[in-house]
Amino acid sequence: MSAFCYHVGQRIKKYRKSRGYTIEQFSVMINKSKATVSKYENGTITIDIDTLYDISQKLDIDLKCFLDYQPPMPHNTEPVLPKNFYFNQPRAYMYYYDGRIRQIVRSLLCFSPSATGETVDVMLYVGVEDFGNPDRCQHLFTGEMKAFDTITHMVLNNQINDAEKMYICMLNPMQTRTPAIGLLSGIGSTPFFAPIALKTLISKEPLEENDRLLNTIKLDKDDYHLLKYYNMMVVNRPAALFLE
Repeated sequence: MSAFCYHVGQRIKKYRKSRGYTIEQFSVMINKSKATVSKYENGTITIDIDTLYDISQKLDIDLKCFLDYQPPMPHNTEPVLPKNFYFNQPRAYMYYYDGRIRQIVRSLLCFSPSATGETVDVMLYVGVEDFGNPDRCQHLFTGEMKAFDTITHMVLNNQINDAEKMYICMLNPMQTRTPAIGLLSGIGSTPFFAPIALKTLISKEPLEENDRLLNTIKLDKDDYHLLKYYNMMVVNRPAALFLE
């Protein structure tokens, strides 16, 4: 069993369950036996591309969401992204504070060059318990990133609910090792269904989840002052001011 086959199989299992299908139901949908579907999900047999495409269509999930496996990166590996981008490595680590659950939410960003070369493809694993096992996340978003000299934009779609979009806008730090702080906006669910916006911090390395990080990503009195004065959410201070 290869790590890639196991990864694809776990993706199939994750999305099948998210759609509410049993193995019996799903095997009928793709004209395979229950035993074959079970072997696909356990990674014990290789799945052909035609079958995987059929599965993606039946589950209404983008095909690339099954093929996002990233092997362990050896040390001293060259960046896979253009070097003029602030995010010029395959992974980044995102943090924000969710006041509904009163805790920091950690997420993993995975980058890869797009087919056109104009943008960067993004996989965002939201709410991971362990960065080493991002598949056990609360939500999965895919989309693209466009970086400029001073600012970076990401536009992402929830792979389970296509109506849910996420937009991330951040200022690129002057120092390449400094975390980037920006604004994350999208649609909130419980306890209300409405547009939301909050501060987020993205780092090239995992950060210690302490009071310093918490104070960086929570709204403070200066944020409230700007909101009241300008009637808009403003994130205009570099993260280095908080993390020095």
